[in-house]
Amino acid sequence: MEFFSNRQRLSIILGVGYLLFLGWLSSAWYSSFTSFHFFDDLFEWEYLDKLGHLYTAFYGGLFSYQLFGDAKNLNPIARKKWFCFLGFGLLLPAEILDGFSLNYGFSPADLLANGIGSIFCYGYVSYKTVSCYAPKFSFHATAFSVMRPEMLGSTFLQQSLKDYNGQTYWLSVDINSMFNKKILPHWLLITVGYGAEGLLGGHDNVWQNAQGETIDYSNIARTKRFFISVDLNIGSLRTRNKIYSYLLAPFVLLKFPAPAIEFNAERGIIFHPVYF
Repeated sequence: MEFFSNRQRLSIILGVGYLLFLGWLSSAWYSSFTSFHFFDDLFEWEYLDKLGHLYTAFYGGLFSYQLFGDAKNLNPIARKKWFCFLGFGLLLPAEILDGFSLNYGFSPADLLANGIGSIFCYGYVSYKTVSCYAPKFSFHATAFSVMRPEMLGSTFLQQSLKDYNGQTYWLSVDINSMFNKKILPHWLLITVGYGAEGLLGGHDNVWQNAQGETIDYSNIARTKRFFISVDLNIGSLRTRNKIYSYLLAPFVLLKFPAPAIEFNAERGIIFHPVYF
């Protein structure tokens, strides 16, 4: 006798995975807790953490829509409305944990970014003019995490979440869909990226360590970085070849490594033969 349908089994697996993720997030991000409080972090980390919230809410909603949004008892408007905004709901427990964290707090700016990501997802599945834009992410380890591992992470997984110096958020654009004509090969996208470097703290590079000593790295410039590069249109490249599809699957979320031109506020224009 079959107790659960394939959809129900998938829901259970994803639910367990989500709870495990929250447990890992609690151990990687939080060190101590206190009573619930608010915290204004709108201008911290050169807005990269807010882009991270937008990105996560977008894909949380999009994957929910793609997995569960085809139920026969739901009309298209209901599917888009509820499943695209599930990313907002999935991030809400993390925001509440922030509110009880001694070092953070409940951030209205984070909640706003989550909402924008969900609205973006709704537009993406609803309107062709929006669906030609896709957010992507890339990360590389940096030396800044070695300088402050308790804040920026001591392992690669922690650093990918906490070291904003190595994070780049991209917006990949399907030029062909935008202009409704073939301008580039169907598998090629143009992408613009934003990142920053020299970030050892939210607002500045001065802090006190566990021993109460003041650590001052204010000589390190906090610099915005802008990129122009190319990306792969994974949807047009994935085929019935399962191995090929599995190899390309991560690049639905991640920006494909490729040459990039960087516009750096401190170091000028830089060409990267391969940037990720």
